[in-house]
Amino acid sequence: MFAACAQFDTALEINCRPERQDPPDDLLDLAIEWELRFAVDTDAHAPGQMEWQMYGCDKAARHEIPATQVVNTLPADDLVAWAGSHNGR
Repeated sequence: MFAACAQFDTALEINCRPERQDPPDDLLDLAIEWELRFAVDTDAHAPGQMEWQMYGCDKAARHEIPATQVVNTLPADDLVAWAGSHNGR
């Protein structure tokens, strides 16, 4: 799984939903070893659920994931360039 993500520079989701908190810590540590990119995602289905963002950010911070590896912390131009480089995949 992580080899495919690394090969295509795909971001792995850190799910903020309190009852989910994917991926589990051991798999997140393995993804970090693979130097993957990450996307912190609330998985919100209602406006109040946007507050869950802090759970995923907290998890990323506990695992010392650099902000430069989290695609939704990139400056807008960098994010658009990264996303645009994935067209046609």
